[in-house]
Amino acid sequence: MARSPLVPVAVAFVGAIVAEAHGLAGFVVLAALVGLVFVRTRPAACLLFAGLAIGSRLGHPPMLEAESRSGRFAGTIVGDIRAGDNGVVFPFALDQGMVVQAHLYGGRVAAGDRVLVRGRLVPFDEARNPGEPSRRAIALAEGVAGELIGERILARAPPDPRDARTWPARLRAALSARLRGTLREPEATVIAGALWGERGMLSDTLRDEFQATGTVHVLVTAGLHLGVIAALVYGIFRLCRLRRAPASLAAIPCVIAYAWLSGAHLPSQRAAAMVSVALLARACGARPSSWNALAVAALVVAALWPASVGSVSFALSFSCVGAILLFADPIGRALERWALPERVREALALTIATQLGVWPLSAATFGLVAPYAILANAIVVPATAIGMLAGIAALVCSGLPLLDRISATLATWDVDAILRVVHSVAALPGAHVRVAPPPLIAIVAYDAVALCAALALRRDARIAAALLALATAGVLATTLRLPDGRLTITMLDVGQGDGIVIRTPRGHTILVDTGGRLEHGPAVDGKSPAEIVGERIVLGYLQRTGVRRVDLLMITHPHGDHVGGCAPIVRALRVDAIADSGQRYSGRAYVDCLTTARERGVPVRVVRAGMRWQTDDGVVLDALAPSEPFLADTGDDVNENSIVMRLSYVLPGGRTYRALLTGDAGEGSEARLLAHGADLRADLLKVGHHGSRWATTADFLAAVHPRVALISVGRHNSFGHPSPETLARLADTGIAVYRTDRCGAIRVIVDTSVLEPTLCR
Repeated sequence: MARSPLVPVAVAFVGAIVAEAHGLAGFVVLAALVGLVFVRTRPAACLLFAGLAIGSRLGHPPMLEAESRSGRFAGTIVGDIRAGDNGVVFPFALDQGMVVQAHLYGGRVAAGDRVLVRGRLVPFDEARNPGEPSRRAIALAEGVAGELIGERILARAPPDPRDARTWPARLRAALSARLRGTLREPEATVIAGALWGERGMLSDTLRDEFQATGTVHVLVTAGLHLGVIAALVYGIFRLCRLRRAPASLAAIPCVIAYAWLSGAHLPSQRAAAMVSVALLARACGARPSSWNALAVAALVVAALWPASVGSVSFALSFSCVGAILLFADPIGRALERWALPERVREALALTIATQLGVWPLSAATFGLVAPYAILANAIVVPATAIGMLAGIAALVCSGLPLLDRISATLATWDVDAILRVVHSVAALPGAHVRVAPPPLIAIVAYDAVALCAALALRRDARIAAALLALATAGVLATTLRLPDGRLTITMLDVGQGDGIVIRTPRGHTILVDTGGRLEHGPAVDGKSPAEIVGERIVLGYLQRTGVRRVDLLMITHPHGDHVGGCAPIVRALRVDAIADSGQRYSGRAYVDCLTTARERGVPVRVVRAGMRWQTDDGVVLDALAPSEPFLADTGDDVNENSIVMRLSYVLPGGRTYRALLTGDAGEGSEARLLAHGADLRADLLKVGHHGSRWATTADFLAAVHPRVALISVGRHNSFGHPSPETLARLADTGIAVYRTDRCGAIRVIVDTSVLEPTLCR
């Protein structure tokens, strides 16, 4: 480290901020005091104190802690506007001073607008489902204090031209409009993504292909993009006959301005700092790329926004550059034995080094391994640099005869080539492998072995390759999720809907409903709003827990809040069979579910009372409803004809554990079950229809006589669920009640009758 003196102090500074955030300030003080004793460690010790001070003062930006009542909130739209599940989402600077993420379900707005919104302020949550990222931690790193759930716009005024907070977003919006006047879609969105990180109009299919091929980073403004801008500006200054030093120095403010234009998010901050240091080094005749430059970038980013140092973005950004510094040159030299052009070797070396650095973190963050990422990036990254230059030319030449046509054609050809590569690689067998996230200890161990491999690579490439292969196998081994021999029932927090995952002792998976929402509002990319919610929560949970096969997917009834995740799950996983109530219904999510099942050859079985499913490890499902003829004229026929299923499992001691799963069945269905003399006894009751007052009657409760009742219900729902009457009936019988709106996901370990709520308030 003698040639990289800034690395220890940067590690000390960043480490102190992280330690302070985790309540370890005392250890930092002790380490700093010890460091002051020795001359060589005094700079790092001073940076420990500095990091502790910065972290305690700026590392805990104010966050909303309690929900407000509905009211009027005035503020300014200070960022990009993007499509949400059912409306638009944008950063909103309130007049009170804090920035929140606003959700608006109607009305037209533009970046920079002054808006008066009626709605309520809601704090961000910790993770509400197992393995789910904490929205609160993500928002903390981004400097967003909470959410504004907007009901309607009461007033709107044009942007204040003096408000500098709105300038980048307004400029990006103007440039995007200019670009779309020159290029068609999706080429315009890809160029906008490469130039300033815009991805709002990219289709889900295309976004998934970029993700699957490990090339989505080209749509995030970072080192590649600022490097292109720096090279372009430096080249222009040199053409203007500026000498090397003044041209390098003059390019620095241009790079910083470009990072500001792109939104000054963490990757662009890191890249701007590194590129600026590289330009300064070039001006002085020194080496432009070094560990000292990376250390300066870490110091700058951590000092500007200390809350970000614990984020995934921070880790990915610096792991990427660190891997390039470790591996790019040795890999480039190792490739010299191949008869490849020098530029091709450089591109391959950079691509391989980058993937070595980021793939374990990407697997942990996105649950995805892209085996062909090196191949895709070796082509896409250089093409993106060319596309950026063509896009800039298209912007500059817009409206100029002939020149605008030429530049637009070049940009279109380049993006079309990128899209063909991405699509072709994504279509290769095994192009993307879904994995359960590896634990932090596995990633730390991989990084340690990778450091050893980087040292070995300078002497023997075979030893380095063997070490990296061993480390890779070790990380992949930790993503395997083997059956634990227990029966578990997990009620996910899907909001106002149902999504229950049953894992049997030998690892069979049974789904009872798949989350979603009622299907109000327009489709997004051709998908029902219910489908988007089900895909994000239920499919996301299954993929995080390593589920690749669903033995039975049961749709209790066809409403969107129960069937939303069906089609995405059938597309993504192997599903052996779908159990359906057989009711006629035209909802988009339900129709999409049946259509997708038919396309994938998944059998759909209509359920009637008396049918039974049984696994090879003793889990039995007995259908108690619906019966024919269907209940009619109940006022809620679709709900009343829900599938009612009883799960039975003989515990090792000989006692039979039962769970009664009722979908949205109400008092009409309950009365029929009682009249037919069905055996309703159960240890656990999934309360019908989200705790509606028209379900869970006193007679029904007496017949079931459960010890535990679970209610799947969305917070702040407009139906008033669960009703006070239902809660009172449950309380009168002494049943333990757990609700997803208060507890998040609820996991029942049947063997021990242990309940594990994600969080309870």
